[in-house]
This record gives sequence, C-alpha cells and structure tokens, in this order.
Amino acid sequence: MVNLTHVPATDFDPVGFEDDLCGYHWLTDVERLLKDQDGLSKVVFPHMDKTGRGACEKFNRGECDLGPQCPLRHINMNKSVVCKHWLRGLCKKGDQCEFLHEIDLEKMPECFFYSKFKACSNKECPFRHIDPDSKIKDCPWYDRGFCRHGPFCKHRHRRRVMCPFFLAGFCSQGKECKDAHPSFAIPSTDPKPKLFQPNYNPQSITCHNCQGKGHKATYCPLLINSQGNSIKGNNVNMNTSISSTTTNNSNTPSGPQLGRTFQSHNHNFDKRSLSEVTCFKCGEKGHYANRCGKGSLAFLSHSRNNEGA
Repeated sequence: MVNLTHVPATDFDPVGFEDDLCGYHWLTDVERLLKDQDGLSKVVFPHMDKTGRGACEKFNRGECDLGPQCPLRHINMNKSVVCKHWLRGLCKKGDQCEFLHEIDLEKMPECFFYSKFKACSNKECPFRHIDPDSKIKDCPWYDRGFCRHGPFCKHRHRRRVMCPFFLAGFCSQGKECKDAHPSFAIPSTDPKPKLFQPNYNPQSITCHNCQGKGHKATYCPLLINSQGNSIKGNNVNMNTSISSTTTNNSNTPSGPQLGRTFQSHNHNFDKRSLSEVTCFKCGEKGHYANRCGKGSLAFLSHSRNNEGA
C-alpha cells in the first residue's frame, strides 16, 4: 500500500521564475571564452580555405588583430543578400564575394517562381516569398487627387480615408495613423537618373571588387582585362567615362577599358559579282538561293538534267 503525501500549494510561479532569471545578464566561463574568442591561434599560411569555419565576431567590431591569419572567416555582415551560388556550393569567390556567405533568412534572395508566377510548389523553399503587388509603389498623383493615366497607370491607385485631424492641421499619431495623410506638393517628374541629379553623391557607391568608394565594380581600375593585364593605370571615373561615351559618337570606343579589350576593325570586303554566285537550289549562276524564283524543289530538275546529259 503506497502512502500518498499531500503537498501544500505554494505561490511558486514557474513563468515568473523564468522572467526573473532572464533579468540577470551573467555568462558562464565557457560562454565568456566563446564570446571573446580567447585561445585562437594563427593559421600557418594566410588566406587559407576557411569554408567550414565560423564567422569572426571581432572582425565585425573592428577588434580582430590576427588579420588574414585569423582561423575564422572575415565576413562583412552588412551585405544585404545571401549569395545564391554559395547556397548551391558553386561560388568561387569565397570571402571576397560581394554577397553574403551565411544563412540568414531575412537576407535570402527572392524566390523566382513566386515573384513571376505567384506560386511556389516547394514547401521547404529557402528563398523569400515576396508578394509582387507589395513592391508596386503608390501613385503620388492619385494620392494628391488626380492621375491622368487612370487605370493604365503603372503605379498603384489605392483608395484610402483621409485623416480628419491631419486635414485640420495636426495628427498626434503621425506615420502610425491608420488613415491617409495626403501630400499636396507636386510630385517630381524628373526623368534623369541619379547620376545626373544635382544632389547625387558618388561617394555613396561602394565597389564590390576593391571595396572602394566612388565607382562601381564595372568601372573599377583594378579589374583584369581579357589579356591578363591590369588597367590600374587608367584614371577611371564613372562620371567622366559616361560623359565621354555620351559625347563621342565615333565608331572607335573611347574612355577606359572596362575589364575587357576593345578592338576596332575596319573591314573592307569586296563584294562578289553575281556572275560568280551559284544558287544551290537550282544550280544556276547569277543569283543567291534566297532570291531564287524556281521554288525549293528546283534542285531535283537540275539533278535530272545532269543525269540525262
């Protein structure tokens, strides 16, 4: 016979106990060593293959003193998109790739099938499913009151209720207001690209090849052309190169060689006389096959004439 002991009820709350433990920010010795990356030794050779290694947290904070001999990977976590070739194990750039080589669900590339067909049959698809309709911008003219393009406008026309407090002069909720705050300013219709706008700052562009500022990877002076020679000697500037290509309308390419070798050939071919041209359909001379008027079966009569002769 088992005797059951009655346990009195207490005020112990396991949920509240977990909240109390979360309030203490303490680490064990092992967690502290892993966070500080203590005990790391330099690799024998710099720039070794570190594909299976983890990311160096000190590098992102600017505190890694090992440099290229660090056993961990130096990855720029500011990269916005995960490399789709790295996901399949086909990226050859390694840590020098301009895309992220880490699994981050928030930075995964967009799913091609969902963006084009609005459907993806893969239930475990690792790519992001973004609704194409959500990427359409609201029409600023329609929000202002009238859009002349009507239903054929490429932007979205969305009917919303205007905020009465904003129309009166002030809304305390600001951008978090559920009603619309219309803008009565005339929308900008400047078709010029960012490069030719007066407030454009070229220093905001980062080159994915040399990580420099002021130019794109296409105009990088450290690119290697098709002959294996560096084009570092060229003073490459994106603004000057584009202006030179727009002002120069000659046949010979001008400006810097953008990673490839341009060659201009002036071929002066002498056209053959029609008396020397033989039609392969009818076998007669004086015209090409695409100008033959005897049909596509003219070669049969030509072969019969040769047999009879």
